[in-house]
Amino acid sequence: MIPSFPNAFAPFIRNLLDDVNRLIGPIHLVGEAPLCGIQGKPLPNTLEILVARPLTECRKRLLRGDHAEAIMGHKHNSLLLPIKEWTHPKVLDIGSFKSRPNHPATLEEDLMHRDVTVNAMAYTWPNGPLIDPFNGRQDLLTGEIRLVNGQETLDQNPLRALIFFRFAMQLNRPMHPEDLYRVLQTSLERAQPEQIRAEMDRILSLPLADEETQNHLRTLFTSPLADQILPHLAALRNPGSHWSREEQWKQILDTTLAITAPTDDEEISLLDLRWTILLGGVGMNRQTSQDHMESHLAQVNRRLEFLEFSKRRARRILSLLRNLNGTTNPTDRQLKRYLHDHIPLEGVFRILQAITTANAQLPETARVEEELKFQEIRDRCRTLRQAEHRLHPTDLALSGGEILDMVRIPPGPWLRDLQAKMVDLVSQEPHRNQKGELRAQVNKWITQQKVF
Repeated sequence: MIPSFPNAFAPFIRNLLDDVNRLIGPIHLVGEAPLCGIQGKPLPNTLEILVARPLTECRKRLLRGDHAEAIMGHKHNSLLLPIKEWTHPKVLDIGSFKSRPNHPATLEEDLMHRDVTVNAMAYTWPNGPLIDPFNGRQDLLTGEIRLVNGQETLDQNPLRALIFFRFAMQLNRPMHPEDLYRVLQTSLERAQPEQIRAEMDRILSLPLADEETQNHLRTLFTSPLADQILPHLAALRNPGSHWSREEQWKQILDTTLAITAPTDDEEISLLDLRWTILLGGVGMNRQTSQDHMESHLAQVNRRLEFLEFSKRRARRILSLLRNLNGTTNPTDRQLKRYLHDHIPLEGVFRILQAITTANAQLPETARVEEELKFQEIRDRCRTLRQAEHRLHPTDLALSGGEILDMVRIPPGPWLRDLQAKMVDLVSQEPHRNQKGELRAQVNKWITQQKVF
């Protein structure tokens, strides 16, 4: 049993799990929940649950038990129970046991079908035990990331090669040497491109802040495994490549690790900034001619389509790459024009700053000056964006003339101040931009005035 594991759940979630266990149990928590319980970390947004019953029967029982929101999932072997009243987790993902042909469907059999040992544990709700047939708990605490069943695990699903790397980076654990060798020789030909992109999304969304995690990423991108995902990078480090091309490959990886996370008000994600750098490759050279750049963007777009990026994400990545060759000392007028064109401008300058940071030959004083310059440009972008998005008195549902009719005093500075307060209110709570709401604010202002 994991000590105090049920206490990691909010009372509402514990009660829900108790009810689900009563209706369709016994239930077993798998996936990230046991990991979080062992490590004492916050629970994931999705709780994965395994049951012995067929899912169609489970759904009928849940519907009879007043869980009308239970629906069959889009993927095979999935029954979803959304949790609307709670933020974390957001959904219960219920699945039935998997098994090999001619083998009984048991929990242990299902765990044998999983990827790495730390992800092949199950906790029986509510009081245990922790079922750990492959010693995943010990690997999590002091051991290595290992495949559940060696080469057979990869033969069943080659995507597990990337999952192997993701768990090593996520948990900051070393990788078992023999399993690492198997993983690096894996062909992704049978894996769906969309699944490859989704797993790489998970890897590139990790912090990648410590040295061991960064070394894992370097190992991945120096392997035949990554060559299958981004073949243009492989060409830069093939034997016989020109020295400058090998240095460019190193710069691309160093820049990927050096990129800093955007703030909440920037219209780009760290994930897409990292993809932009990796996909950009040779096209990131600021001296690239326009013709060569367009040709390179066409190649990048083909790769985006192959990996099944959404059209929205593809447009953003291509927009970032297209604008890396712009000025590094823009005027406010230029920035406004870029913003009007919906260019994720702060992301452009974050990439340019990361390229500077990754340049080991740049003197420290010059590096600091460049970083301060890019920070100042991003601050200007934020100020201009906020000014563009800020409401004006003319955007209010209540006009200045209507306010004058209510107050019945001559216009003056008071009108400007009152409208400014109403603009602030509506900026924070847009749903209040209604005549009735704003009239109430004017009446409140009138009652608070001692002198007109």
